[in-house]
Amino acid sequence: MDNLSSADLDASSKTPLFIGIAAVIIALTGVVIGWLGLSKASSLEARLAEISGASESITKLESTVNSNSETLRRAAGKISSIESSLSKVASDVQKDVSDVKKSMRSLAIQAGTALKKVEALEESGVAAAPAPSPSSPASSSSDKGTPASSSPGSAQTHTIASGDTYEKLRVLYKVTVNDLIDANPGVDPRRLRIGQEIVIPASN
Repeated sequence: MDNLSSADLDASSKTPLFIGIAAVIIALTGVVIGWLGLSKASSLEARLAEISGASESITKLESTVNSNSETLRRAAGKISSIESSLSKVASDVQKDVSDVKKSMRSLAIQAGTALKKVEALEESGVAAAPAPSPSSPASSSSDKGTPASSSPGSAQTHTIASGDTYEKLRVLYKVTVNDLIDANPGVDPRRLRIGQEIVIPASN
């Protein structure tokens, strides 16, 4: 102890002070670093919450998109089914129209052929007998070559049948040809038509 100088004594007495100051500085530095770390942690937590919220929104959006995609797929399926049904209906309608056109053409051809045959028969002086009609008893009776029923001495009508002429009617009804012409002023005796009705005057 005797060998220690006053400078050595001063240095040893100052060491605890330096240590204390250093400890205070370290403590303050720790507080500052801790505060900065806490601030950073809070900021990071806020950002993490934002990211989590954004992630949930993205998840909801993805779910909505998937749901809409499924709806669109179903709608596309229904539209495809409707298009298929419409295509089938259009095909059926087109076929029906084609069948109707064929039937109309066939009927037109048959009608034209029948008309030509009737005209040829009329030109040759031969005519086919008309189909009997239940509503015209006079026609049925005249087709059989007998006069229509009427009271004696009164005028009556006769429906022209195949092969009828004024001469034949003259004999059938016991009247003259002139009487027939006078009773039917608008009728051409040379162009009698099947089914045409003429007036038979009363026989004398």
